[in-house]
Amino acid sequence: MGLATALLGACGGNSNSNSSSSIRVVNATLTKPTLTLLANSNALVPATATDTASPYSSVDSGGPTLQLNDGATGTALSTLSPSLGGGSHYTLLAYENGGAVRTALISEDTAAPSSSTAGLRVFNAATDAGALDVYVTDPAVDLATLSSPTFIFSSSNATVGSSFLSFAPGTYRIRVTGSGNTSDVRLDIPSITLASQQVATAILTPTTGGILANGSFLIQQGAYTAVRNTSARVRLVAAVGGGSPMVSATSGTTFIATNVIAPTITAYKLVTAATRLGVTVNGSPIGAPTGTLAAGSDNTLVVYGSGAGTATASLIADDNHLPTSASNVRMRLFNGLTGAAPALTLSADFAVVASNAVPGTASAYAIIPSNTSMRLDVTSATQAIYSESGLPVRGNAVYTLFMLGDASAPAHLLRSDR
Repeated sequence: MGLATALLGACGGNSNSNSSSSIRVVNATLTKPTLTLLANSNALVPATATDTASPYSSVDSGGPTLQLNDGATGTALSTLSPSLGGGSHYTLLAYENGGAVRTALISEDTAAPSSSTAGLRVFNAATDAGALDVYVTDPAVDLATLSSPTFIFSSSNATVGSSFLSFAPGTYRIRVTGSGNTSDVRLDIPSITLASQQVATAILTPTTGGILANGSFLIQQGAYTAVRNTSARVRLVAAVGGGSPMVSATSGTTFIATNVIAPTITAYKLVTAATRLGVTVNGSPIGAPTGTLAAGSDNTLVVYGSGAGTATASLIADDNHLPTSASNVRMRLFNGLTGAAPALTLSADFAVVASNAVPGTASAYAIIPSNTSMRLDVTSATQAIYSESGLPVRGNAVYTLFMLGDASAPAHLLRSDR
C-alpha cells in the first residue's frame, strides 16, 4: 500500500474562541483532484488535493451553511448545515460513493487517554461494502489464527463510527475483511503507529468497484495519512465453444482460474492492481485485453468464441455498488453469443432493462424493483432467445444475465454479483 501523508499543525488558521470553531477538509474522493470549502457563501478552506488534509480554518460556531466545491470548476458538490460547537475542532471528510460526492463530519475533541495508552476507533463510510470485520493486530499475525475481530460493522446504508478502544503504544496492522471470512480481505493497511495519549481514527471509504475499501488514518488535530487500496478483483467467464476447450487466465503471476471449461463463471479473485492479464486456451496464449486492472476495481474477464482457434478476450468493468433502495436490484445483460450473433434486448417483468447489447459487450446497469418470482426475456430484432419465469431475484443486490455459447443454441447464466 502506498502512503501519502500531510502533516497538520493543530493551530494553523485556528481560533479557540467560544464563538468560533475550527474545521479542516480531508479529500478522500476518487475523481476530484482538489476541493474547496465555503461557509455562508464565503471562501473558507482553500484548494485541498486528493489524499491530503487542509490546515484548520476558523468558522462561526452554530449552524453555518457549508458548501463543498470542485476546486477546478467551482461546481457545488455538497451542502450541509452542521451544528458546530464553539471552540471545537472538526474534520469534514469528502469521499465518493457510486459517482456522487458525499461528506461526513468527524469531531476531533475526544479527551486524551491516560499515559501509556492510545485510543483508536474506526469510521466506516464504505457502506456499500456490506458487513465488515476489522482486525487491528501485530503486523506479523496470521488472520486465519484469530477467532474474533477488533471492530464489527453490520450492513447499513448509514456511515458510522465505532467506540474508541485502548491500545498500548506501538506499531499495528489494520485488515478489513468481509463479515465472518478472514480470507475475504477488502483492505490491508500494513503499518500504523500509535503513540502514548494519542487519539486516532481509521477511516474506510468506497472504491470504484463497490466491494473493496480505501483507507486512511487520522490523528486527532494532527497528521492525516491516506492508504489507497492496491488490489483489484477479477473473475473469469469461460464461453468458448467447440469441443470443451480449457481456458486459463492470470493477472501478473497470480492465477485467476486454471483449465476452466465453458460455460463457467468463476468467483472473484483478489489480485494486485496494475498488473497485466494473460489468457490461454488449451495451453496456447491468445490476445489478452490491453492495459492493467485499476486499483479498487471489480472486473469480469470474458473469453469467448465458437472454438479455440477463434477465441477472443474482453475485460468488462463491474460496478457492484448496491442500489440506494433495498427493494430494488441493479441488473445488466452480457452478450457473449458467438456465430451469427445478434444484438440483444433484456426485459424484466416485461419492462426493458437493456437494449442493443452487441456481442462481446455488457449493457449499462438498470435499477428495477426486485421480485421473488421475476420473469426475464431476452430477444433479438427477429426472435425470442430466452424466457424464464419464477426467478427469485432478491432486493438490495446486483445481477448480470450472461448469454453465452453459439447463437443457435444459447446458454444463459443469471449471476448474483453480490
